[in-house]
Amino acid sequence: MRGAARSTARSDVPEVDAFTRPYWEAAAEGRLLLRRCRAEGCGRAHHYPREFCPYCWSEDVDWEPAAGRGTLYTWSVVHRNDLPPFGDRVPYVAAVVALAEGPRMMTEIVGCPEADLRIGMPLVVDFRRDGDAGPGGVGSGGAGAGGAGSGDAGPEDAGPGGPRLRNTGPGDAGPGRAGCVVPVFRPAGNSVAG
Repeated sequence: MRGAARSTARSDVPEVDAFTRPYWEAAAEGRLLLRRCRAEGCGRAHHYPREFCPYCWSEDVDWEPAAGRGTLYTWSVVHRNDLPPFGDRVPYVAAVVALAEGPRMMTEIVGCPEADLRIGMPLVVDFRRDGDAGPGGVGSGGAGAGGAGSGDAGPEDAGPGGPRLRNTGPGDAGPGRAGCVVPVFRPAGNSVAG
């Protein structure tokens, strides 16, 4: 359609519903959650969040804090993306991270030049608030990534006071389409917080 206005709909923020609300609320607090099966003989963690275990189909699954650590499984540098607001972020690194708990997670790598990326490199979770642009808009999530008292994050992964999230103005208080905080990953020991 000639002359049609370009869409301004956002493609980078999730629809939060009653089931996924705990995940997004934890992210807003600088914590990464997974789902774990509680069925006898299974006990496997999975991600993305589902209401059932994708391995044994049990509905006996609960949220649990993740350590917030993983390794780079694979990545691709995106140089062109026409969906708003990704066009303003290119180039960026889309990646799959193998979490310490076993599941793999699609995410973005921040704070690392493309030439330094290596399969198996250790990573730690960070959190970006909706509206933050690029690697400068990331808060340090290392110490809070596994929840209070997790003991899994070292001092090299956290700034003073634990996770920090960069506020971006109206609509950034809590989960929903506006103000959502999304997990991203960075090399372990590399803080990119502004």
